[in-house]
Amino acid sequence: MIEDAIKGLEALAYAVHDEAAATLARELLGQLPRDELNLLVVGQFKRGKSSLINALLRADVMPTGVLPVTGVATAIRYGMQARIEVFFRDQSVTRVVSVNDLARYVSEQHNPVNALGVDHVEVVWPSDAIRGLAIFDTPGIGSTYVHNTAAAHATLPRADVAVLVVGPEPPIGAEELQYARDVVLSSEHLFVVLNKSDIAGTSLPELLRFTRDAIEHVVGERQDTHVIALSATRARDAQRKGEEDPQFAEFTSSLRSFVENQGDATRERSLRRRAVALLQRLEALVAMRSAALSLPIAERMQRKNLVERALEIVEDRARSLELMVDDDVRRLRAILEEAIDGFYDRDLARFRSLARDLSSEPSVQRRGERLERAIAEHASAWRANSIELAARRLQSDAEKYGRLLGEIETSALEAGCDVLHVDPGALTPRNVEFAPANLELAASLMPTTGLELVVGSATELLPRPMRKAVLTRRYDDLLAREMDALRGRLRYGIVRNLEPWRRSVRATIASSIENVRSTVLSAFGEVATATDAQERNLDRIRRLEQELRSIQAMMVERVPVGDGA
Repeated sequence: MIEDAIKGLEALAYAVHDEAAATLARELLGQLPRDELNLLVVGQFKRGKSSLINALLRADVMPTGVLPVTGVATAIRYGMQARIEVFFRDQSVTRVVSVNDLARYVSEQHNPVNALGVDHVEVVWPSDAIRGLAIFDTPGIGSTYVHNTAAAHATLPRADVAVLVVGPEPPIGAEELQYARDVVLSSEHLFVVLNKSDIAGTSLPELLRFTRDAIEHVVGERQDTHVIALSATRARDAQRKGEEDPQFAEFTSSLRSFVENQGDATRERSLRRRAVALLQRLEALVAMRSAALSLPIAERMQRKNLVERALEIVEDRARSLELMVDDDVRRLRAILEEAIDGFYDRDLARFRSLARDLSSEPSVQRRGERLERAIAEHASAWRANSIELAARRLQSDAEKYGRLLGEIETSALEAGCDVLHVDPGALTPRNVEFAPANLELAASLMPTTGLELVVGSATELLPRPMRKAVLTRRYDDLLAREMDALRGRLRYGIVRNLEPWRRSVRATIASSIENVRSTVLSAFGEVATATDAQERNLDRIRRLEQELRSIQAMMVERVPVGDGA
């Protein structure tokens, strides 16, 4: 059983003092209780992924629109009673009463750059089409919102099966094909849906051939991929009339057949694939322990000293990575401050024009309302643009740090193997995830004018030409002060939010390197000066090797396939 193998990997990870491996094993074990396939609905933005899911649910649950919509990964599962819950990064949970309110949390329009700090959304829905599935509606790749593309790629490791949604206008492109290649490497089966087939007209057969050829070129012999043409919107329209769209029925039939006939085997293969990388890491650690504890004490200590010197080089690389974090955050602060200054310079002329308009407004109340509204609108735009810019850079940097840290960790393991003359095998670098930055920036960017808006009251008795000149100058000064204050609050917010993130990233790097260093050095065991103590060390490693062989046997067991495989 794969569950027994993963539990064995977790126990073995603890035995060799590898906290990172133990964490990975626990994550795999956490996926076991749900008897369902993880199905990712993926593809470029505006291909109709959410519309396809709505057709599977036979209800308008996921928001759709003419702009990039989904900005938060959403999990949809089968259940007898409908339920929608929003899980936040601060561990709080909100129950969504109406599907109409879901857009508030998952759409870019209402939750730009995920400013609300939503971790994920879970939807439970009573549709037979999704029995045995956990469907993940991912942010679209290739969106103008770069953080959406990054979030979509981040969901790939959980995939058992994927549905790649493409379209006729334009046909499948290079970025989608690259993403399809990543999906194939991260999942066990790929469905390809050529959506919006109703707008393809007579070109549909040619588009189908083009899509099949392009996908087959990417997938090769790794998977048998089925390309289906349909229109999710047309299927949903038919459902509202109590009818069934034949093309969509073909898709759901293929999907249900796969789940019922191959679901269990696919899920186990997927878990095994992810466990293999963990097994390879632990194999190297057990081999290091066996080699080290088999050495005479004097030579073992000599080799340990060599490993410690090699690890100093690894630690230097980690410190360089920490300095890279410092430089990147400092650079980002400068970029954001320059951008904010640019917002100020760009909008200053607009506000001077507004000051002239306000001076001609006869109503003091309306002058105040227009002034506050204008400042609030620009404050919102400045904040949204700053967050978008920060999110793009932070997401890109976090992915870079995760990749580099995984490579540094692997080099530490390889250093230990090299000194002990152990073959490290096919070590797969761990992709470390960093906690996202809190991008609230300034807590409040509302104008501070308040009662200052009555500046016009004292000028009411002046002659009209003089009053207009005085009001123009006063409103010009007031607007300049407000926008300068806004600029200051945004700058303060940047420092307040980026500094904790910088410290958190550095702490993660330091902790990870210390853990892997401790793991490698623990391979040398205790200094045994007595024969019985040395025998205890050898007995301990023999037990680890026996546990490893047992896990290896479970991992290579043949996975049963369904009748329809």
